[in-house]
Amino acid sequence: MIHVNRWWIAVILSIFGAALLRPVCAGNIAVARIGEVWLQDEASAAPFHQAFAEGLHELGYIEGKNLMLLTRYANKDESRLPSLFTELIGLHVTVLFVSQGAVGAAKKATTTIPIVCATMNDPVGAGLVKSLSRPDGNLTGLSLQSVDTATKRLELVLELRPRPTRLAVLFDGDDRAAQLEVEALKNAARNAQVALATFDVRNRRDLSAASASMAGKRPQALYVVDTVRTLTMHQEMATLALELHIPLISEARLYAEAGAVLAYGAKLPASLKRGAVYVHKILEGAKPQELPIEQPTEFELVVNLKSAKAVGIQVPESILSRADEVIR
Repeated sequence: MIHVNRWWIAVILSIFGAALLRPVCAGNIAVARIGEVWLQDEASAAPFHQAFAEGLHELGYIEGKNLMLLTRYANKDESRLPSLFTELIGLHVTVLFVSQGAVGAAKKATTTIPIVCATMNDPVGAGLVKSLSRPDGNLTGLSLQSVDTATKRLELVLELRPRPTRLAVLFDGDDRAAQLEVEALKNAARNAQVALATFDVRNRRDLSAASASMAGKRPQALYVVDTVRTLTMHQEMATLALELHIPLISEARLYAEAGAVLAYGAKLPASLKRGAVYVHKILEGAKPQELPIEQPTEFELVVNLKSAKAVGIQVPESILSRADEVIR
């Protein structure tokens, strides 16, 4: 029987344990292990993933050299998120980069691994961080501040349809940021003397019920509060607006590409590239609680003239002249 000194066993275990926690190395170059999680499926997340990857590349990170990007997709199924984070934590990632829909699950999964999200709607209002200037936790990144730009989108509706009296709003009632955006819309609509009909849409069954109700009430415009769940139904919502012959407006350009007449919000590729900068700073030693959450500086207005014609709307020159892109 071979007897091994317990002291040597402890030394060996400590060496191998420390090795597991250190960044992987390729030669003398440290390899950053980044866990990337999207609530969307791969196809839906592709443009956002690409922007983040480009941001990393511009900072000098190259997969196979000094970067190991472990990307996971929940395929629009929130119940899959906990297991994805458990897997990535087991793979000893150094930092997590997540989509808005995965933030809550990420915070539940770890309080120590830094989390970066570049597409948060309103992290303070949603209770995810204490303040933008000092997040005071392991989450940081960028906030789209969708509540702040909601009144701008309403102004575009009033410019598109002068003196409207009825506006329908679709939103996810489970989302705290969406609730805040609806409140901001109600206040602005009240001042503009526009009646708001709100519909809590969390799934396609809710969307069908809202469609039946709107068919009878005939709103003059449809406003979609852009959140994770509504974005997964953006094509159906755009199709619904075209069928009802009413203009749709929302935040993400994906809605305009799907058939909405207007989309106004932050340029997501720019935000996602900026998210790569946050990841880089953390890899360089910065603590997430010391990195203030930034607000977007680049916005875009996308106009779909084809959809405007389909619903019988003449987009005024005052909007067209400010548009960053016009879909014809």
